[in-house]
Amino acid sequence: MLALHTNFTFEEGWSFVQKDVIKLIKNIEGESETPIKAQQIFYFYTNAYQMCIHKPDDYSAELYEKYCEVIEDYAIQTVLPSLREKHGEDMLRELVRRWKNHKILVKRLTLAFGYLDRYFIPQRRIPSLSKVGLTCFRDLIYREMQSTATEVVLALIHKERKGEQIDRELVENVLEVYAEIGMGTKEKYEEDFERFMLQDTVSYYSPKASMWMKECSRSDYLLKACRRLYVILFYFRKVKKYIYRDISIYIY
Repeated sequence: MLALHTNFTFEEGWSFVQKDVIKLIKNIEGESETPIKAQQIFYFYTNAYQMCIHKPDDYSAELYEKYCEVIEDYAIQTVLPSLREKHGEDMLRELVRRWKNHKILVKRLTLAFGYLDRYFIPQRRIPSLSKVGLTCFRDLIYREMQSTATEVVLALIHKERKGEQIDRELVENVLEVYAEIGMGTKEKYEEDFERFMLQDTVSYYSPKASMWMKECSRSDYLLKACRRLYVILFYFRKVKKYIYRDISIYIY
């Protein structure tokens, strides 16, 4: 731990903080069997804090830049390669896992670098640590993987329509990523999944509806339509906490 009020360069101070960052990432990645103890978290915060209040040089700006570098390097060097090597449902599971780990990393680093959020960032009017971290995942990870993830999810939904069993919990978890990546807005969910899902639903059921009208009696047609409508509504109810609009406006 850095000695309070001692004179040190930024490089010397960062060497202490960097060790704490590496320990944290290894812990999140499961590379360390020893959990991080409360005392280690205290030292982590203390080292970062001392760099921010260092006199005569205040290293807050440099520490903020290092935080951004850590998040970006983790995304590029660790997260992206693990996703690129997986396909299909395995890729979806990895996406869900990586999003969960990324949120843990951002949360813990935000706590450790809390002084920046409380004083430095408001004074400079720059993005918060949390926003920087989540935006990094959106821009570097989500944008590359989103279209493939959507295709896989829609393929699973097609299987379910044919009566096959699918991992619905996995689908829900992926949709949770879509919803959360909007950071308080429904934009990403609507643009990247909802519109494709609705277009796909129309494409799938329109030919069937035309065929049923020709081949079935009115009562049989209504029965088939009601059964399909029940399936659609059942699916949306399963993920309703991630859907922001009233689905009835698309059905009736």
